[in-house]
Amino acid sequence: MRSTTFRATTRARRATAGLGAAALAVAGLVAGTQSVAQGDTPAQDATPVAAAAATPPTYERDLTEQLDGSRAYATVKHLVEQIGPRVNGTPAERRGAAYLRDVLEPYGYEVELQSWGPVSTKRTADVVTAGAPLPGGPKWQMAASPSGVYTGDGAPVTAPVVPVGTGQTAEDYADASGAIAYAVVSTPAERGTAMTLAAANGAVAVILAPPVPASGKTAPRNPTVPAGTAAVAIPVLGAGSDHTVWLDQALQAGPVSLRLVTNEYVNPMGTNIIATRHAVGDPQGTTAPIVMVGAHIDSVLGAPGGHDDASGNGVSTEIARVLATLPYDKEIRIGGFGGEEGGLLGARAYVDTLTPATRKRFVGEWQMDMVGTTHEPARLWALTPDGRSNYVVEQAYAAAARDGFGGLDNCKLGQSDHQAFFDAGIPAALFIWLDYQDPVAPSTCESIARGSYRTEPEYHQPSDGMNNVSEPRLQITLDVIGGAVIENALNALTVTAVTKDGAPLSGAQVLVDCGDGSHDAGRTDEAGVTRTRVPSGRCALSATKGSDTVTGEVAMSGDESVRLTLDGGTAPALPRISASAETSRYGQSPVVRIDLAPAALEPTGSIEIRDGGRVLATTSGQPGVRSVILPAARLRPGRHDVDVVYVDASGADRVVSPTRVKVLKARAQLRLRPVRTVRGARVHLPVRLVVRPRDIAFAARGRIVVRSGGREVGSARLRDGRVVVRLDRLDRSGKHVLRVRHVGNRLVRPSSASTTVVVGKG
Repeated sequence: MRSTTFRATTRARRATAGLGAAALAVAGLVAGTQSVAQGDTPAQDATPVAAAAATPPTYERDLTEQLDGSRAYATVKHLVEQIGPRVNGTPAERRGAAYLRDVLEPYGYEVELQSWGPVSTKRTADVVTAGAPLPGGPKWQMAASPSGVYTGDGAPVTAPVVPVGTGQTAEDYADASGAIAYAVVSTPAERGTAMTLAAANGAVAVILAPPVPASGKTAPRNPTVPAGTAAVAIPVLGAGSDHTVWLDQALQAGPVSLRLVTNEYVNPMGTNIIATRHAVGDPQGTTAPIVMVGAHIDSVLGAPGGHDDASGNGVSTEIARVLATLPYDKEIRIGGFGGEEGGLLGARAYVDTLTPATRKRFVGEWQMDMVGTTHEPARLWALTPDGRSNYVVEQAYAAAARDGFGGLDNCKLGQSDHQAFFDAGIPAALFIWLDYQDPVAPSTCESIARGSYRTEPEYHQPSDGMNNVSEPRLQITLDVIGGAVIENALNALTVTAVTKDGAPLSGAQVLVDCGDGSHDAGRTDEAGVTRTRVPSGRCALSATKGSDTVTGEVAMSGDESVRLTLDGGTAPALPRISASAETSRYGQSPVVRIDLAPAALEPTGSIEIRDGGRVLATTSGQPGVRSVILPAARLRPGRHDVDVVYVDASGADRVVSPTRVKVLKARAQLRLRPVRTVRGARVHLPVRLVVRPRDIAFAARGRIVVRSGGREVGSARLRDGRVVVRLDRLDRSGKHVLRVRHVGNRLVRPSSASTTVVVGKG
């Protein structure tokens, strides 16, 4: 959350909770066979259109139950520990965006990395240990002073740390030659003196750290010195009070050696990531309503941003994962915005790209910022810039009520990316765990100028790491806010059940099956009406009261209503079909499990599995359970609504059970080996893209991208499994760690691998 100047209950329902041209030779080969077969398995009872003893969950509850706080926590952990502080405009912000892209693309989202800016110049000092793990590590970040030199990534300084006290006399530096001097200083004059003496006495770098305050903390910042102080020819670092504490602890335990890199990024560009899952029937994204979840990628200088705001990205990507399991008639967008800490820069840049027509399509934007601190006084809040409730807030309250969570409150605050959407007329709210102070009467949330709150001690500090992230609170956020987002992604379905005379059929249990098993649609009220939420597609319905059952079907392509009429008091005496399909990968034969329950007369027909007008497979119409194997090549990756049809002896279709078959993209693996070359020579790096289907064979295609240090150095497109990528943008000698990525295509999921290329001086 951008800075200006537990009443929660956790539940236990989940157990978790200049170089010349270089080149890559790329080959993709795969072999296999194609087969179709079918077999039988022992019978089990399953009737998706009849009320069961145990009522299944609603679609919203089914999806919400899949939200996993441990997965969100793992995403947060990667951002915090593998990437670290993600200052706007720096390579770390771009690495954070690239990591989120790698998380979201396998879920089937179209991902765009947006570049915008330029932004203000950034100066960073990244510090790691050369020995034992760092307290508060694994990485530290301090400020790099323009009064010193910048090492760049290619010339890090590695040396022991020597404490010099305040470092105000030459005698303090008796042991500092060839070392990193560590001075604890308070004023610009003290900093200037320590910096000058460190350089004069042979130190290779100097860390200027603040004293530990009696209360609160001091964040890393540029160590200002008096005007006219001469610059020095060593790196000058500005630490925070957390670093003072950690360095003192480490030095008490024994010698400390650090590796540090200082950089200046002059007016760099910021980065956003926007992931989109288009609505069924609107692949170009021009008409469907938009449901969006946002978080910000960046953190302040020196802070790994565990709570602020890696936690938001952990929640948003987990919501994205669960939403990817069903088709919708709404467009899903997941936003990761850079530059929030500098003034909502990335969110405003993104909103500026939205046309007036697109803005009108937004159902709402749910902004996740600081959604799981361990700070005990914090509670979950829904905050809006004007202090009023809106649609997004109301939906969060409704989800909290469904979940039995009473700890959500609503009041006033801007200061995060929801403000950019709010200013554009899009319903938006900030969801945050915060020790927010309720207005004191007669003030109200609408009348106050801005909200009053107390942040946790780790806020905007180097100590905002995994110690400041609560997995149980991430789970609560997922349950409540994820539940609201899921509810709005689904279509509204109104079911009215009546008798043959048109009288309301009240108290009937309604079930709905949109191709993935029965789900609860509620019991009809006195008017014979119930309302639920379902995905896009064809859905089978049943309403049962006592021994009476009426069935029907509805094609969902948005919000719909359906009327079920009980004819004669009972359903026709027909066989009942229950069908479900295992998730498979392209190149494997999908398996559909069918249970045919007999009617009064034994079925004598057959069962066909159809995809539109195509018959994919046929099996006998005898009662019982069987598994039918579909042809591997007939269904491409995606979600396929197929019909399992009972055809009687006369050839007439008598019973249709819609079933969804989910086919994932084939897995692929890049196999690389390192190569040594000299400047000016071409590097031919053999790469095998091995696709692993089971039943069919195909050549790998798609785009290969090669990056070094986050910078793209070459790309090419696979053609019939082979390509040569010229690495023209490797511009210096030395060892280059290359990240080779196959971006995937309609058939193969993305994959990546790393290797090294050593380039000599020639």
